[in-house]
Amino acid sequence: MKALVLAGPNGMDDVWIAEVADPVAGPSEVVVRLEAAALNHLDLWTIGGTLNVDHEFPHVLGADGAGVIEEVGADVVGLEPGMRVIVDPGHSCGRCERCLAGEASECRSFRMLGEHLHGTFAERVKVPATNVFPYPDYLTTAEAAALGVTFITAYRMLFTRGGLRPGEWVL
Repeated sequence: MKALVLAGPNGMDDVWIAEVADPVAGPSEVVVRLEAAALNHLDLWTIGGTLNVDHEFPHVLGADGAGVIEEVGADVVGLEPGMRVIVDPGHSCGRCERCLAGEASECRSFRMLGEHLHGTFAERVKVPATNVFPYPDYLTTAEAAALGVTFITAYRMLFTRGGLRPGEWVL
């Protein structure tokens, strides 16, 4: 499949469209055929090397995306090919104290698509089934694709940093 990749450590000089292997869903994973992906500042930091993440090249860029489920793993329930979904770019263990407290981005194993893992600037992406969410018909695919990192940032700002609680209002 075609993907936008970081092919080496030299920033934008090493960003190319390349052929990479098609992802295959594991037992608890899905493969999403991407229809839209959004550029996030995280992508620019990844390209520039400012995050100090060691990559295996070529590394598929892109954190945010939306599309259609193309393949589901054998253990996946409630999701099926053809469903339109938003891809949640944050990956965590789901079992540690931080994850169970609703702070998945503070998990010791937290990783992001496009930063640590192959991302959404590709024809397809493989993610845990828990990392996709159907989106309403009133959103375009492009609008849905722009929600991933933005949502994580807004949620942490309001609830973790701001201490927002149920019943409170924000202007």
